Amino acid sequence: MEQKTKSGFSLYVNSSESVQNAIVLREKKKKYRKILLIGLAILCIMTFLIYRYRTYHTMSSTKEISKEMSDSTQSFAYENGTICYNEDGISFLNSKGETEWNKTFSVRNPISSYCGDYIVVASKSGNEVKLLDDTGNMKSLTVSYPIIDAEVAEQGVIALMLQGDDGNYIELYDAAQEKLVSIKTTPTQNGYPMDIDVSSDGQNLVVSYLVVDGIETKSRIAFYNFGNEGKEKEDRLVAGFDFKDTVIPKVSYMGNSRVSAIGDNELVIFKAGSKPSMKKEIEINESIKSIAVNEDYAALIVEAKESEEQYEARVYNRAGRQIMSHGFSYEFNKASLGDGELLLIGSYHCSILNFAGHEMFRHDFDKRVLDISPTGKARRYLVSYESGMELISLR
Repeated sequence: MEQKTKSGFSLYVNSSESVQNAIVLREKKKKYRKILLIGLAILCIMTFLIYRYRTYHTMSSTKEISKEMSDSTQSFAYENGTICYNEDGISFLNSKGETEWNKTFSVRNPISSYCGDYIVVASKSGNEVKLLDDTGNMKSLTVSYPIIDAEVAEQGVIALMLQGDDGNYIELYDAAQEKLVSIKTTPTQNGYPMDIDVSSDGQNLVVSYLVVDGIETKSRIAFYNFGNEGKEKEDRLVAGFDFKDTVIPKVSYMGNSRVSAIGDNELVIFKAGSKPSMKKEIEINESIKSIAVNEDYAALIVEAKESEEQYEARVYNRAGRQIMSHGFSYEFNKASLGDGELLLIGSYHCSILNFAGHEMFRHDFDKRVLDISPTGKARRYLVSYESGMELISLR
């Protein structure tokens, strides 16, 4: 490298050899960077595949909980633990299997739903309603007519469908048990209510009706709005959609923006809100054996027609796109959705599938299983038996 000096500062002029060295160094850096990026990509892919297709072969008992259970005992994942309830009461167990609170009551044929911190337990065909928050604080409500269905919003608003003497009633109550709305429906004008659900903000309600017109039957999905948009509408009904030759027994809000309606031969996705619209209609040609829905996904277990397996599990996202399919032939009593997984629960058997359709875990139990529920911790579940409960971890 040659150096020239002028007026107190230096000028450097690269020789051809220095330029060549710089080019070689730059090419080496590019090569190393490329190798590093390829290595990182391979590592990411391997990590993804290990996570996606990992199989757990054993389970360990973390804790046994001595508690007499009945066949009516139900459980579901709630916050960082599990809710268990039956006709005699309700309790919350954290992810360690410790009982944080327990409430006793007498509610015959209990049905339950939760949203946010609030849980509602109601007596199906009875008149009793219990509202609980995450601390176990419980409030009671008695209604005038038998309860068909009960749902709750994240601020504690309770939505009830009641069976009256000459029609049915949709009633909303706030967390202080004050009646907010009462709407009467009749079989001739609306149909027979099959299912209801309320949006998490408590502003919208969806109802599935069975409409009988002579020898013809159809399902009607009705949307109600309790905000400003519904004020000018009769009975706050903002939209209705009819479906011929199908029965739709299940409607669910998937967040505030989507609603799924599952019939005996189709899955329908609606855009929710003040101006509902139908976004996708998916034909189901097989007989549906079981369903499970949460805020993000809808799972259908159908009897397989074109497969050697007896059943097929399918999972759809909010847009109605099928993201998973898995065939199986063992019997089960219940399907439930966890965090990125589908649980298939039998009397002495359980199987856990991830959304790649991979069976992560399968186990046969020595005792009759009443229910299995995810907890707030990954790969940890609460198993309910007749003689008590057991907290298990997958290995």
